[in-house]
Amino acid sequence: MATTAAIALCNPLGIVGLFGGPIVLAIAQGWAMRPYWPHYRWWGLATIIGGYCAIFLLVGLVLLSRWPVFVMVFVCGAIAAVPHTLVLRYYRQRGWPWWPLINAGILTVSLFWFMPDIINASIYGNSRVSWAWLAMATLTGLIGGSLKGLAVAQMLKPR
Repeated sequence: MATTAAIALCNPLGIVGLFGGPIVLAIAQGWAMRPYWPHYRWWGLATIIGGYCAIFLLVGLVLLSRWPVFVMVFVCGAIAAVPHTLVLRYYRQRGWPWWPLINAGILTVSLFWFMPDIINASIYGNSRVSWAWLAMATLTGLIGGSLKGLAVAQMLKPR
């Protein structure tokens, strides 16, 4: 729910929401994790660092590469998860080496249908009404947030 709320909040803000998104997402995820994991602050910081690395990489890939969108999303998802991996490793959570692949897979599944519309709208102009963008972003957050929440819960479950 935290991811869904963060994406739904940032989506109507356009470019400001894009670049403010990692901070909003970090606050939402940290708030949700706070009662369950004492290291939630480090997770939030990792979300901010990984989010900005992924955003700048995605912008570069869109402008400079001819990769398919799903490959760009997968690579950016893996890059965004590297700081999380370091947090999971430091606190000796099981399965930490797999986190970049898990995160990349989840982002690819949840964003593969949404990213082409975003890229086309940024290049050719917006052709949808704002409520349609908000509904698509919310659905994307719901899918991705649910899958990521399940994966994180499994990672943080005691051995």
